[in-house]
Amino acid sequence: MKATKESKSPTQIVVRVEIPAEAVSRKVDELFRRASREIRLPGFRPGRVPRAVLEARFGKDFLNEDAQAELIEEYLPQALQQLQIRPVSPPQTKPGEFDPHRDFTFEAEVEVLPDITVQDYTDIEIEDVPAEPVQDSDIDTVIERLRVEHATLIPKVGERSSVVEAGDIVEIKISGEEEVREWQASPGELTEQLIGHTVGETVLVQTEDGQQLRVRIEGVKILEKPDLAELAKTLGHEDVAALRAKIRQELEESRARRRERTLKLKILDKIIAQTPIELPPRFVDSVVAQELERLHQRGLSEPAAEDVKRLKAAIEQRLKRELVLEAIKRQEGLALSDADFEKLLEEEAKKRETNPIKFRALLEREGQLQNFRSDLEDERVLQFLYEHAKIHPKE
Repeated sequence: MKATKESKSPTQIVVRVEIPAEAVSRKVDELFRRASREIRLPGFRPGRVPRAVLEARFGKDFLNEDAQAELIEEYLPQALQQLQIRPVSPPQTKPGEFDPHRDFTFEAEVEVLPDITVQDYTDIEIEDVPAEPVQDSDIDTVIERLRVEHATLIPKVGERSSVVEAGDIVEIKISGEEEVREWQASPGELTEQLIGHTVGETVLVQTEDGQQLRVRIEGVKILEKPDLAELAKTLGHEDVAALRAKIRQELEESRARRRERTLKLKILDKIIAQTPIELPPRFVDSVVAQELERLHQRGLSEPAAEDVKRLKAAIEQRLKRELVLEAIKRQEGLALSDADFEKLLEEEAKKRETNPIKFRALLEREGQLQNFRSDLEDERVLQFLYEHAKIHPKE
């Protein structure tokens, strides 16, 4: 086999593959033997139909298209490996003339990610994005969420113990099911239709997609939330003031991290804006199609043309970010060594309060080990850009 390549653009390569006549003849002979075993003709035992009879009956070239397809399927991956080409979308092939006794040549147009070089990526100037200050109301919101998380589910009592009210936990049975489910009656949600009904009633509930569910109310419960002093003690704090102080600290740290992340992406996007990057169009379209399919499977409605346009722009920006990060990582030598990666892996396992060996095994089992390493390396590059940028106070 002889394989050559020609670059049409930074993202398109034409691969030309020439397969010797001997390999072509062997493939055609193989197909005729296979056809002899599979085709049934009167007067011949299965698997014993002579080639001459097949050629007389179906023509000498009736297997040529199959031969071309199988030769391309077999030799194209070899050619791509030999030429060190990594396609990002299915290659588009164009076979040449076919003769079972001559060399067979075909071409394949292959899309690849561009190999870019990034320049002027230090001393990037951007305007600061101050972290959002923490308000008392923000702390109140967190405390209320914690109260709900640590609430106890108890039967509803009193005069309205059998009436469903907003916030109640309703035990229901859907017609045709034996399982008892628990729904919270929330305004603005599907379960709002249960509000005002009583235990023992069967309610016809309309879903967002127009279906109707026949639901029987089996019981009503409420969430008994702990008071603030009890909550503080449960969470290991001396008093409510200490709990609020801890929540404030965590919110401030979270918002500081969010600010830093926003600045890092602003720096990265400014580098992208000054770097010519051509993306493979068929690859981009396939990624957009996959994302639309995921949205469809989640039951979301068909997006409008403008929504698809925004989705495509977001995907293109994401791909450009990945390419620029990869290029700077290569240019600055910021890839993690195996020793550094193992150390970070142990640190992450410690944060998650799990055994490092089990954590690694989990990532490997889920096929996420390399993604985890790539994320760590991307963050390393972003930190490098952040430390070498010029961030001006917001005017």
